[in-house]
Amino acid sequence: MKTAVIKKSTIAFITFVLALAFALVGCGGFTANPEEPFLGSWKISGGELEGEDFDEETLDAMEDWGINCILIFEEDGEGQIDLYNHVSDITWKIEDDGTAKIKADGASFKATLKDGELTLKESKNRIVFTKSKKDLSGTVKKDREATEKSTDAMDGSTGGTTSGASDRKDINEPITPAVTVADDDVCTITVTEKFEDRWGIIGLKVEITNKTDKDLTFHSVSGKTSVNNTMKTGWFSCRMMGGTNATEKFTFSTGDLNSIDELVNINFTIGVYEDDTYEDFASYSATIGPVVFMPIRNER
Repeated sequence: MKTAVIKKSTIAFITFVLALAFALVGCGGFTANPEEPFLGSWKISGGELEGEDFDEETLDAMEDWGINCILIFEEDGEGQIDLYNHVSDITWKIEDDGTAKIKADGASFKATLKDGELTLKESKNRIVFTKSKKDLSGTVKKDREATEKSTDAMDGSTGGTTSGASDRKDINEPITPAVTVADDDVCTITVTEKFEDRWGIIGLKVEITNKTDKDLTFHSVSGKTSVNNTMKTGWFSCRMMGGTNATEKFTFSTGDLNSIDELVNINFTIGVYEDDTYEDFASYSATIGPVVFMPIRNER
């Protein structure tokens, strides 16, 4: 009899607790913290900037060059944003519509979280982030310190010779004669010079003529670039209207490539696709060395 009473009392108590819990949820008493999904480190995974996609090739090149795009949400409505290694402190809060309103450097913008992707959008530009399994605050700290050192050097506060990019000049070395990579019914592609800019980025200057009446994009083909028999990431993209000319830079991930003088034996492939259909149009492979140059038009 006593056991039955205890059992009946226990069931009644559990029923009461569950009823109370549901009542509190209905009143907003046990709602999840809306900030929780945002907290942590986020790293760029896609997007579009000025009409150029952050595709896998671009993201790989950014990583090779040490270019970071990181967003960190901390508790108490604070955090940091690291865009192209320029770090700013942010404040943030969750709006009624579930978006995060972010303020940085006097500007404000919204971040939308959906299906594990965090999107910052402004006009036609957008950056997509995915949450990192690692705490990226150390990387952001290094970028902040590097920027501060660069700023101090450019200020020249000691009155002496500054270090870093401020005391370097762009180097341009003409290729004589210029190298013709392609000259057919589709396009003319000519490499006119090697260059090294004040930031240490090394590459080739490329002149292109689109001979067709179609809008075409010329781009580096992933996995088809090497310098001195070492694989590199080639970064090159040029969108062109039919019948137009353009000059663009074909750049390389640096790694052990320390100066323009080391740009000796170069292999690369430039692909071409039609903008409207994204259909591959043509591709051209070339080898440029001290003596030998060999352009090849690949089959479509």
